Amino acid sequence: MKRWAAVCRLGGVGDNLVAGSVLAPLKRLGYMTEVITSTPNHVVYLHNPHIDKLAVKDSTNDLPQNDMLAWQKWMESRAREYDIFVHASHSMEGRHALFDNMTSFWLPAEHRREICAGSYLETIHKIAGVPFQFGPLYFSSPEEIDNAHLIKAAIGGECIVWVVAGSRYDKAYPKAGVAIAHLIRDLGVPVVVMGGPNEKDQALIAQIKQQVEHQNGNRTGLHLASPSTTERANKWPLRVSLTFAQQADLVVSPDTGPAWAVAFEPMPKVILVSHASAENITKHWRNTITLHADQNRVPCWPCHRLHNNPSTCVENADKTGAACMSDIGVEQLLEAIYTQWQSRRRSNVVEFAVAQHAHPAGQAGHR
Repeated sequence: MKRWAAVCRLGGVGDNLVAGSVLAPLKRLGYMTEVITSTPNHVVYLHNPHIDKLAVKDSTNDLPQNDMLAWQKWMESRAREYDIFVHASHSMEGRHALFDNMTSFWLPAEHRREICAGSYLETIHKIAGVPFQFGPLYFSSPEEIDNAHLIKAAIGGECIVWVVAGSRYDKAYPKAGVAIAHLIRDLGVPVVVMGGPNEKDQALIAQIKQQVEHQNGNRTGLHLASPSTTERANKWPLRVSLTFAQQADLVVSPDTGPAWAVAFEPMPKVILVSHASAENITKHWRNTITLHADQNRVPCWPCHRLHNNPSTCVENADKTGAACMSDIGVEQLLEAIYTQWQSRRRSNVVEFAVAQHAHPAGQAGHR
């Protein structure tokens, strides 16, 4: 008889991708795998070759509501159906990042850092009892990749993807418009800005558009990959955005879903962390520079608190964002991006030289 392992995660884009990290090791151990998840973010699991069955729930109708004990008993009843059951809920939030209804949220910062230390990825692998073998978290179909390449070709063939914000108040860089204007002008490369349809992201995108036009005199080179509520023609479904991010030449992002989708992709990345530590987020990621606040200037960082609004966060001086994110200077950020961009250029030269050596003139292989 076949052995079955189930991974249950009914979360956001990044939450689901992190939980899915254990699927490949479970397959290597010989298990058939099922993922139990919910709409609408179940789509991040489509085309994942390590999933044998995808069970999609409506979290408001299929699971107990407003009764955490009943919810946990539902999980326990499902767990008895499998040889391995990975209950991935609260494996990041609640473990490494704290809700404001938890006592630990209000404990001294040093104690919070002690109890919330560690890697999100390592924690879920420990829960599943599988080795620390990390690989791609998001899988695109050939058709999705072809579509992304068509979009890239239409905007110039190379691009930087900039993700404007995550779901929490602190996961947004207030000076993004200034930095993006410099990138377009200095590198001559298009920047594709990704954001959601929510009010916060749309306000940030409007600021970026205004700042780029103010600094550069126009918005040439600035492109939007955003499901705008007012510009339906610009609507990008989630999988279109995630696939496009995987085809970018460089990605700049806070800790959020598209960043996790590219965590183990080869392109260079610059990741800005806010309430979390670099260990929490980018430990094990490929080709990544992680930027964060200087604790001498921002002693609250990392706070490991999940901020729903500014009331529990330390804001910057002009009340435009979190102090931790704002402490990352534009020059510091641009230096990291330029370093990663140049490393990509050098890598391309090396790859070309290796290919030429392996396939002399007249015998070149397909690239």
